[in-house]
Amino acid sequence: MKSLTRRSAASAPRAGLSRRLLATGALLCIGVLPLSACSLFNPPLERDESVHAIFDAEQDIVKMPLDDYSHYEGGTNYAYTAYQIAMKKCMAEHGQSYTIKPVHPEGFTPGDNGRRYGVWNVEYHQKYGYDKPDPNAEAPVSFTAGASLSPDEQARTECYPKVRETLDAAVPEGKRKDNDTTQPTYIRLENEARNAVDGSDLHKELEEKWKQCVSNRGLTPNRAGSVAEETPMAQAKYEKGWDAPPTEEEIRIVTIQAECNREVGMTQQLYDLEAQYQMPLIRKHQAQLEQERQAAKDLDEKYRQYVMDNQ
Repeated sequence: MKSLTRRSAASAPRAGLSRRLLATGALLCIGVLPLSACSLFNPPLERDESVHAIFDAEQDIVKMPLDDYSHYEGGTNYAYTAYQIAMKKCMAEHGQSYTIKPVHPEGFTPGDNGRRYGVWNVEYHQKYGYDKPDPNAEAPVSFTAGASLSPDEQARTECYPKVRETLDAAVPEGKRKDNDTTQPTYIRLENEARNAVDGSDLHKELEEKWKQCVSNRGLTPNRAGSVAEETPMAQAKYEKGWDAPPTEEEIRIVTIQAECNREVGMTQQLYDLEAQYQMPLIRKHQAQLEQERQAAKDLDEKYRQYVMDNQ
């Protein structure tokens, strides 16, 4: 017993010292040491270099490993259809017409348009400017001070909360909880992979090369994939309407960015790196991802009855 007592007494200071050292290390990581020195406290993610992002230039999308765990990637999305039906009914009650939009436009292929690391699809942008018009997009409701809303804008403004109430009553399981910040696992893992890419030496290296390239061609880079000239371009596009054809200046600016991106390989390499971080995370959290994907499908099926009853 004496031996055990001496050992216990001796271990207490060491345990306290360990806690103090860990706390000190965490504080150093926050404000003093470079991030590379903090790997002990925030170990780097595992990487599978055999994995690559899949680029589809014709569809202007990038497919990533975690895309398979979003139910709405190619899913039926009855929740969206239910919203469209409820919106049309509410607009009719206000004497306004409303066209139900399909879940996906004709020829749609699921995937991300891959703009996270800047525009990359040179031929696409030479044809469409920054983006092809979205046939499902609604005109934004104007809230300019002193301006009156059109009857259509007024009806939409009043219908948004009413439609939400209608669907919450029809499918209580789908009601959004106040202050609920819970993220699906696939979103959380996606953020982990993206944060790892953002903090990588490769990101810094490619960002500097891209900035130099666009700068050499007369643009003012802000950060990877962004230039100062985009701000007035976006404002002009908003004033004309997002479906307005692109101007020559818009095409020029976005094409330079995409050509520089292709030249330095920024989007290709960074999406590949992100995919390589995603795959080990998927393997580690496979069961949870499968469970949440099935739960999302089950919830969406509950909206099916509303769709069937109100079509």
